[in-house]
Amino acid sequence: MAKLAVNGGPQAITRPLGRPWPEFGEPEEKALMEVLHSRKWWRGAYEKAEDSWVGRFENAFARFQDCTYGIAVTNGTQAIECALKSIGIKPGDEVICPACTFVATATAVILVNAIPIIVDIEPDYYQIDPDAVEAAITPRTAGIIPVHYGGYPADMDRINAIAERHGLFVIEDACHAHGSQWKGKGCGSLGDMGAFSLQMGKTLTAGEGGIVTTNDRELAEKAYSFHHIGRLSGRPFYEHHVVASNLRMTEWQGAIAYEQTKRLPEQTERREANAKYFEAGLREIPGVAPIERRPEVTRWGFYFYHFKFQSEQFEGLSLDRFREAMAAEGLAISSGHLHPIQKNPLFTNRNFGPVCWPAGVDAPDYSKIETPVADRVLAEEGCCLSHNIFLGDRSDMDLMLDAIRKVRENVAELL
Repeated sequence: MAKLAVNGGPQAITRPLGRPWPEFGEPEEKALMEVLHSRKWWRGAYEKAEDSWVGRFENAFARFQDCTYGIAVTNGTQAIECALKSIGIKPGDEVICPACTFVATATAVILVNAIPIIVDIEPDYYQIDPDAVEAAITPRTAGIIPVHYGGYPADMDRINAIAERHGLFVIEDACHAHGSQWKGKGCGSLGDMGAFSLQMGKTLTAGEGGIVTTNDRELAEKAYSFHHIGRLSGRPFYEHHVVASNLRMTEWQGAIAYEQTKRLPEQTERREANAKYFEAGLREIPGVAPIERRPEVTRWGFYFYHFKFQSEQFEGLSLDRFREAMAAEGLAISSGHLHPIQKNPLFTNRNFGPVCWPAGVDAPDYSKIETPVADRVLAEEGCCLSHNIFLGDRSDMDLMLDAIRKVRENVAELL
């Protein structure tokens, strides 16, 4: 008789795990009704920004991430673009970013007429490799966009040290890292600027939306202008100072985002407590291992959770076959954003559209960019779980561990 579900045996997990996402309740309903009846559906209807829902969200979220300023925008991609414009990016500048991220990290660079330089990740934590960053610096390099991939903080000590040595800016792509901390400081407060996403799947969501964070007043004022059609705070409404778009968040999104920000601390704590329990269980099962926490990672507010599959301890079983067996047992395991972004057709085919690069300046041949660590992790090791699974209780963690243990104990059926 087969024991594994993939071969017709009983399924290990027969009920939903975690909690439905997003979590909401009466506070969100009340806030939305207040917006409706106010007839003030955009922040410009308020004389003082802090009286608007968007302004309340900006202040509350910035404080939670240890930032002085927050500028809410339409989405995470625009948050990166707004930060790049505020930092003073110029056509043809090179900006270094990692291979493992959502493609918008790099496309935002192209959209402001700069050139993304894609580098490998390091093998232990799946974050941008500081050695690869330093090796990629050229006279045209203007800055670095480290991605806190999965919400796990990148090595900001080394990234900032490299940036200081070479006179580069640092914009944190913190779109996965709501609540994460490096040495007790929130992601988004560690570089010159930070960018967050509020897209539907993120750990803080308003359906869509984003926010730029910084502790630099001048950069904050520039970001405000670039998100508000070139206006300056305190100046006449129809006085415009720079060419800029309209990236404003609506009061509807601001209301949801503000109430969701109140939930974020408890949700982050709940996820992290469950993850630590899950990690302890993983360490007891041969062939799987958690991504260990560096001492500098004082809080991991993960968007998705990665752990490592070790084929040699599964008698040579492939990662794909392991995922197939786990899905049959009731636990879907994905690869997250481990696919190296330079292998997307937009890069390999150079589908950049019109760009404004100086004469003689061009992007690299992305088809020739090698990221061997990212390739190996994608093909052999990386296992990704959704953050909402970790919003449940410990019985969910036990079910997941039982399912993994079951596949490990019956691996011969798969071979």
